[in-house]
Amino acid sequence: MNIPVSALQAPTQDTLDAWLSAPRLAKCGKFFTPSEPMWWPDRASNWAVNWQAAIVCVASEWQRWLHAALAYRMADVSQATISGVASVLSRSAEAGFNPLNEDHLTELRERFNTGEFATLASFMEFWHTCESVRQRPWQSLIDAYKGLPRKKCVQKDVILSLDPEQGPFTQAEQDALHQWAHEQFCHAKLDPEQYLYLRLLMIYGQRSVQLRMLVFDDFIKTDEGYKIRLFWAKQRDDDAGWRAKAETFSLDEDLYNTVQAYKAIILARLWQEYPSGADWDKAIKHVPLFRRKLQEVGVGSFNPPVLIGLPNQKALEDAPKPEFHVRASGVRFWLYRIERMADFPISHRTHQPLKISRGHRFRHTLGTDLSNAGLDEWSMANALMHKDTRTARKYRAVSVELMNLIDAKMSDHLAIVVGAFTGTIVTDRASAKNGNLVDRQIEDLAVCGADAACHLDAPFTCYGCGKFQPLLEADHAAALERLERRRAQAIAMDKTTGVLWDRAILACRKVILDCRDMRQVIQSEGCGA
Repeated sequence: MNIPVSALQAPTQDTLDAWLSAPRLAKCGKFFTPSEPMWWPDRASNWAVNWQAAIVCVASEWQRWLHAALAYRMADVSQATISGVASVLSRSAEAGFNPLNEDHLTELRERFNTGEFATLASFMEFWHTCESVRQRPWQSLIDAYKGLPRKKCVQKDVILSLDPEQGPFTQAEQDALHQWAHEQFCHAKLDPEQYLYLRLLMIYGQRSVQLRMLVFDDFIKTDEGYKIRLFWAKQRDDDAGWRAKAETFSLDEDLYNTVQAYKAIILARLWQEYPSGADWDKAIKHVPLFRRKLQEVGVGSFNPPVLIGLPNQKALEDAPKPEFHVRASGVRFWLYRIERMADFPISHRTHQPLKISRGHRFRHTLGTDLSNAGLDEWSMANALMHKDTRTARKYRAVSVELMNLIDAKMSDHLAIVVGAFTGTIVTDRASAKNGNLVDRQIEDLAVCGADAACHLDAPFTCYGCGKFQPLLEADHAAALERLERRRAQAIAMDKTTGVLWDRAILACRKVILDCRDMRQVIQSEGCGA
């Protein structure tokens, strides 16, 4: 797009209208025209900028210059940030407060929360220093913003307080959640996309924005094993930007294989739904693992397409594009929906369904688990993709307290251990559901009673499944040894993934104990006869 030379020059009173009608470049790299009713150059963002409602907060002679200041700011910060500024300004107008009036600052501070008022103050300082805008706030107003005492933030630290709904999960809660997600996925009650998102949250504990940046090419097979590439977020230096700086972490082989199988399914659907959109065999590596599917999610949209039908799908042949990645609101909807599914795990601390949609719970959990495992602060910071160890010190402070909390709840934990095995022991294949089906035989150990085969790493993932039917006389002790070796291998590659085997090991131990008891009962009954 060709930008007129006049649009690159600072506007005057006479040229301001023409300047506002010329396209400008936003921080996201796309163009927008300031005079258009809504600004939405970054189509991957949830929030458009409603500047018209924002500028009426000031007197009419200031409105065009506030309009220009907002347009200039679009080049420096994200669309979401400008949308937040516009929201604060428009709500100020609705309440009858003028942010250029020093007498209104106290009312503005009380009306908005700490973050919103800070956003307003930051924008006003930018406007004051933007020399390209002829009409700007005066220094005394900026000093008043800076000198006004901020409201005290009374929000507690969810890490240090061990908040049962926002702080770290206990090990018992993690075990229950992992087992539930696995069973729901195996029985086709949990969408593969949502299952993968939840599992990656549990393993790597990264922010939502970092997982939403993932594409299929970020799952890598190397000579040293399987890896996942995760990108940094919240940078404030030259590495800032979408997918600008990455780190690699170990990846479980089973999870890699699951992603590859899912990739094949998505590839087939892309060819089916958008046959001329791109060369999907080439573009698939840049297709998001978690995709945006609709322009606006409708209430009745139960069968969305595999990918949003934007006209630039062919660009995925060359590189990932943010507009095709799922939005934050879409992920929040997944988590809220999962929390409300049938038989969702209950917290032994609150006696209510676990809260998985609250902020950084999985991140807090990973940090606490790493501290409990004895990692040093820099290793913890690296795993959490922090640039310093300030947050890691919180996990150091809380890990001992959390261990005491787990000990105090041991009776609850034991109840979960007892319930780790939920299947049915059978004396022979003839008495088992699907005992006559070849594809339901799990080695010489058991029979799968599910209506459809799940093909997920049997028998390791099977012991905790409710459809699992272990044979009474099978060698489950040998299976237990294999499970424990598999856990040891996982821990050797990545300490954070080893805990995912605990639930299956507990279920296998329970099968061994139950089989022993059943054999004793049968033997005693035989002797009595």
